[in-house]
Amino acid sequence: MNFTPNRKNLALEKLKKASCDHDLQLYREVPDININLDEFEEWAVERLKVLQILEQLSLKGNTNNYEDYTKSVVQEIKKEGLKHMYKLINGGIYKDYNENCDARKRDLCSHFILRLIYCKSDELRKWFINREIELFKLRWSLLSKSDKLKFLSTNNTNYSAVSEEEHQTMVESMGSFATAGNNNEYFKVRWTQVLDLVRNRKVYLCDGFAYVIQTDVISGICQTFRSELSQELVKCFQKFSAISEDERFGAFIKYLHQSYMGKNYSVTENMSSLSINTIDHSSKSFPLCMKRLHVVLRSEHHLKHQARQQYGLFLKGAGLPLEQALILWRSEFTKKMDADKFDKQYSYNIRHNYGKEGKKVNYTPYSCMKIIMGAVGLDEYHGCPYKHTNSQTLKQLLETSNISTQSVQEILNLSQNGHYQIACTKYFEAHNGASPSCTAINHPNQFFEESQKLKGINNGVFNNYDIDNTEFDQTIVDFVDKMDCE
Repeated sequence: MNFTPNRKNLALEKLKKASCDHDLQLYREVPDININLDEFEEWAVERLKVLQILEQLSLKGNTNNYEDYTKSVVQEIKKEGLKHMYKLINGGIYKDYNENCDARKRDLCSHFILRLIYCKSDELRKWFINREIELFKLRWSLLSKSDKLKFLSTNNTNYSAVSEEEHQTMVESMGSFATAGNNNEYFKVRWTQVLDLVRNRKVYLCDGFAYVIQTDVISGICQTFRSELSQELVKCFQKFSAISEDERFGAFIKYLHQSYMGKNYSVTENMSSLSINTIDHSSKSFPLCMKRLHVVLRSEHHLKHQARQQYGLFLKGAGLPLEQALILWRSEFTKKMDADKFDKQYSYNIRHNYGKEGKKVNYTPYSCMKIIMGAVGLDEYHGCPYKHTNSQTLKQLLETSNISTQSVQEILNLSQNGHYQIACTKYFEAHNGASPSCTAINHPNQFFEESQKLKGINNGVFNNYDIDNTEFDQTIVDFVDKMDCE
């Protein structure tokens, strides 16, 4: 790809020559298309949002009914305003040919841009491959019969349609097995290309051809796609160091996978603002990472720098004014030090976070991804409990937070498998008795805001919210000296 000012007509012409006349691709050729840097970043972010939607919905267990799962994905993509991908995924087409080409160009280029971003480690490569396979399967399922045939022909897969005569032969030979569907559900291919299906007796064989039902066709194609993409990502990594040195987009491809792309909570829009009089009660709506820091602050009357940053900015985003933030921190810290020491060593940093000192930057609260990717040492309590807390301690914390044993185990399984944000979402659902309005929790302040809505907190009035939180608070206090960070 050439990162120069966009020349639309030239790009469209090159698109035609690059065999991009189909909504679905195996991405075998790097596009030789001119795009500008704004498009480079915008298209990558769009595709990443789609892949994250797929991950979040699949991990929430929405794939048991694939038709419902597909509808959920399409609706979520539409809700996010990703209109170009929505059109491609939904099998829709633009009336204008140039708009069709533009949508396909975005699809093609964004895939290769994300290859650059997700080639850097085995973990990132695995995540990207799995998400792209999910996206491919979903898009295949929404194609018409003619579009599937066109795709199979365009990509030299050697699959072809089953004729009426061939289907009748299948019916006569296979009886009810073949009549369960119709000829639109089968494709034929040389049997040597589907040895696994032959071995498992999942195909009808005749005259050197295997007759494959369409659900098994996509399985074979995905296996090919997975293998090819895995090899290409390794090749991409070999060139990554040189490419990432380009000052125009080097930082972008290095760090996009850590980025949070939602609301930044720099200005609170919560239903009610925090105050020092309501913060203890409001902490019942805090995510586990902030709940732990709140209790440690109350019990130990001190937090180390990174914990103060994480918790202080969270409180700012949740609506705690600067004046009351100073009162909160001073009231706790001065239980172990005099007020003069606090004012000299700590108050400046609090005002700095609120944009009142130094460069007067309006700092934003940490997102889940920023917290997850941070480092946590021994005797430190910031970070993500689903990642940075050992399994036994996490289990004990969950068991005393008034959620079911089944929910505890589900959260632990997600945490152990590296699905930290989905684990947090499961905790939200178990703790609140309902799902958040979003697909998954991506930000601590999002957790707090969504929880407030469900708990009926409005304009400082707490309705039907008398759950005793003492046992959970005491549990964290008891574990303050036992939480070994992994």
